[in-house]
Amino acid sequence: MTFQKIQQGQTQPLGLCVSNVQFAEGEARISVTFQGEKLISDVDSGRLLLGYRSPHDEYLSVGLVGYGAAYVISRFDPSQGWLPTAIAGSHDNLLPNRTYQLAIRVIGQRIVLEVDSVRVLEHVLAAPLQTGQLGLFTWGNRKIEFGKPTVAQEPGTVFVIMDFSDHYQEIYTEVIHTVINEFPSLQAHHAGEVYGPGIILEDIQRDIVDAKIIVAEITPPNQNVFYELGYAHALGKPTILLAEKDKALPFDISGYRCLFYEDSISGRRKVEEGLRKHLEAILQE
Repeated sequence: MTFQKIQQGQTQPLGLCVSNVQFAEGEARISVTFQGEKLISDVDSGRLLLGYRSPHDEYLSVGLVGYGAAYVISRFDPSQGWLPTAIAGSHDNLLPNRTYQLAIRVIGQRIVLEVDSVRVLEHVLAAPLQTGQLGLFTWGNRKIEFGKPTVAQEPGTVFVIMDFSDHYQEIYTEVIHTVINEFPSLQAHHAGEVYGPGIILEDIQRDIVDAKIIVAEITPPNQNVFYELGYAHALGKPTILLAEKDKALPFDISGYRCLFYEDSISGRRKVEEGLRKHLEAILQE
């Protein structure tokens, strides 16, 4: 389809086309062609919109050309306008009348852009991407042609931070994992389920970045657990805390809401119910 631009008072024409597709995690694909014989300038842009909710909320554009670069992730700030988030390459390397195949993958807070099956840009967002509408973005006077987009939604990961002793592994298997997997859009995961070579801390950091939600069982004073929880909080991850009843929380997290439970059949049923409600509330945001 051909995407027509509209003038909105900017120094260059801006075009936005918003679909009814709600997109949060997965992969979106589209083709982009810069029509015309002139060389592509730094104001000719063809990108996808991610996380669009309204003209007054933040959202992203990901794709081709902007800020003198070939590959762009840009954030719309209602108070400042469009701001570059990550850029790579030179727009001089792109050709008019050539169709480029774009694949944008969202994994938690990680955004990956591939062009013609080559990974050209990867960036970790400072805060989680809000679920919002998918759309198209153009900038400049050139006519841009977009191919039909395709979207593959994927379940988000709930990364579970916990002590690896047998007692808490049992709570993970019988309570946490069971409740999380009731939700078709979520899948449970913890570091003990990762196998193969690599640096454990780097794997855990990547798992936290790529997670949609964090669940942390913080009953034992485990330094690794609190390090990982601090990293998740720094990223602004939606986080659910679990602890056994009468556990005195450290001062730094005492202000956070925590699900306290008794290690009994009735206690586990209560934490199941509470965990289910927390997950539902996060998914509705």
